[in-house]
Amino acid sequence: MDNRQDTKLVSGVFYQLSPKRESFQNQSRTWWIIFIIVVGGSLVLLAGLFLLAAQSISQIGIQVVLITFAIAICMMIILSIKDLKIEDGTLTTARGYALFIVMCVVAALILIPLSLVFLPLDSLTFWIATVGGGLTLSFTGLMIRDFYPELRERGTAGILTISGLLIVFAIVYMTFLAPFITPYLPFSINVGPVLDPPSSEYPLGTTALGQDLLSRVIAGGATMLQVAAISVAVCFTIGVPVGLLASFRGGLTDRVLSLVMDSIFAFPGLVLAIAIAAMLGPGAVNMAISIAVVYIPSYFRVVRSQVLTVRELPYVEAAVVMGARDRDIMFRYILPNVLPSAVVVMSINFADAVLTAAGLTFVGLGLPVDIADWGWDLTSGRNQMIVGAWWVSSFPGLMVVILALGFTLAGDGLNEILTPKLQE
Repeated sequence: MDNRQDTKLVSGVFYQLSPKRESFQNQSRTWWIIFIIVVGGSLVLLAGLFLLAAQSISQIGIQVVLITFAIAICMMIILSIKDLKIEDGTLTTARGYALFIVMCVVAALILIPLSLVFLPLDSLTFWIATVGGGLTLSFTGLMIRDFYPELRERGTAGILTISGLLIVFAIVYMTFLAPFITPYLPFSINVGPVLDPPSSEYPLGTTALGQDLLSRVIAGGATMLQVAAISVAVCFTIGVPVGLLASFRGGLTDRVLSLVMDSIFAFPGLVLAIAIAAMLGPGAVNMAISIAVVYIPSYFRVVRSQVLTVRELPYVEAAVVMGARDRDIMFRYILPNVLPSAVVVMSINFADAVLTAAGLTFVGLGLPVDIADWGWDLTSGRNQMIVGAWWVSSFPGLMVVILALGFTLAGDGLNEILTPKLQE
């Protein structure tokens, strides 16, 4: 008798294709509650997405949304075939990835001509939106399929992780499609009455310049995500190597670098970011640099403490005794064991970067007024609160909180995944 018949074939959030003794009707009440919430919420989001796409100023919003879904479905099918071929031993890992590349090329040759029916080839914005949105959707589906069975065993922490990642991916997907699903141009003024409250024509109301707030909320996430991504990338690429070098070398190098990082860490984060941003001037890159300087010491301290522990472990001492070079010891034996902690800090740092970027814009050190930005809408909306226009700052502020919450939940969940001892 084949023993494989008792193994789990396919698993995901709400499905598990394997021989089960319990019937479908015997699922727990919690399962049904989660099922109804997720399915109902997904249907509402899809309905809202297609409604926005149908009424967008681009006139091709529906086509763009459908193409992103087609790309996502193709990617999920291709990756599933590749994984299945590798797992059953039909192909080696190298040949499996070669098959993956070939199938992606074939899918691109089929989808590109179909896409050209709706937009010319020279529309770069179209390709960025469709490819980026499609990859985001496919990664979301694969995350649900592959990660949920493992995270479900972690209880509440696993559910919070999935929730945080879904929030982040939803905002990323919305940002990619923003040029094609916004009802009006985000920077256009006098598209409606000044400070018009939420209505059927303007679901989130208008600003003091007559701008459609819904369009600005949809497009404003691009600035936050750009600033957060650049700042976190700078922090990671500087903080991790410096922390690794300082703790491994020790001596004067460690003392000097630790003194510099502790000096930066001693300043209040937002105050230091404001001072640096004031010197550099407005702009997304300058905001990212000012935020990165504030949070580099966090990576340095985490990596340094981890290296001081790892370098005393027996396998590192054995490598030293066998005559391994310092470069090999750092990058082959120590770095892979400290990266999980750095990744956790990076995921949580995204939330800090979003809140700090909003704070910089709020004090007038962000982007120009002609760029859609949640922080700028918060700044302009604070003066409208006294006349009762609560919607101008409430909706952008809510989006900032939701994005920061998503990154925070995802970071806590990654800490659970990358730290096996927490499961014990």
